[in-house]
Amino acid sequence: MDVHYTWIGPPPADRQRDIAEPRLLAGRVGKGVKIYFWCLDAQVAAYTRDFAAHANVTVRGMQAFLAGAATKAYRWYYWYKESDDWAVAAITDILNWGLTVGTPPSYRAFVKDAWSLFLMYTWGGYVLDAGVGPHGGGAFALPEPTAFMSPSLTRDDVLSMRRFQLSRLAGWQAQGDVTLNDRQADDVCAAMHYGAADDGEAETCPQLEVWMLASPRYSKGAWAALKQYCVVWKEMQQNNELVSATAPQVFRYLIAGSVYNGLTHGHGGALPHTSLWFCQNGAPNTVEVPILKLRKTYHASSAR
Repeated sequence: MDVHYTWIGPPPADRQRDIAEPRLLAGRVGKGVKIYFWCLDAQVAAYTRDFAAHANVTVRGMQAFLAGAATKAYRWYYWYKESDDWAVAAITDILNWGLTVGTPPSYRAFVKDAWSLFLMYTWGGYVLDAGVGPHGGGAFALPEPTAFMSPSLTRDDVLSMRRFQLSRLAGWQAQGDVTLNDRQADDVCAAMHYGAADDGEAETCPQLEVWMLASPRYSKGAWAALKQYCVVWKEMQQNNELVSATAPQVFRYLIAGSVYNGLTHGHGGALPHTSLWFCQNGAPNTVEVPILKLRKTYHASSAR
């Protein structure tokens, strides 16, 4: 089973923000777990030195991986679905946009969100923010995921989500549902120049978080989440709305809605609680996932 961390940019001065937790995890996971630390090609050598003492950590360059994944030989050996080509092209566009001069560095956090969904579909396993690592003593193990999963800060339903189709977007009618926070669905659609969101069914769910995701490879839930994120991103790109005063908030609603779409895919609009890890508050600026013995420490954006 594989665990993925990602850092987009040069190593920060405070190494608690990028490598401290991955190192802790590398020292606690058992045999059979492989940790991948993804970074920009220019930082591969530096991060390889940082993890030299951990044989179960492999540092990979994002750009080199995407370039290789686009070749026919790589695809023939690893992937067998038409959707893989689409996903590689979409994520390549998003990463290139995140690294252009005109894109604020803070927006790389949204690139990482898209990359996480890409890894969940095409690779599988666990995707963890750099601030997520083990806590507590005793035996530690990460179970093999059997469904697309995310953390939740509540057990009660506290969010209203809207499920609809982008009926006015050419070709989307047959592509499946879109789910967005009910109050902000119009904001996301406006950023696409779609106009007001279509009428749809309101659903309620617990407070979802996206700093940890898990999925078996090629799960339909992971695909639903990735497809929604990339389609909205593409529409925003075509309408020159990727960078604006309101775009950061739109991206936050988009990743939450995309994850919700993945969690509920194939369940008739109901979110199965078996697809959630319920959290509890820990020390200041932390949240714990007791069942996995993992802890999320909130730092400033990894993109800054």
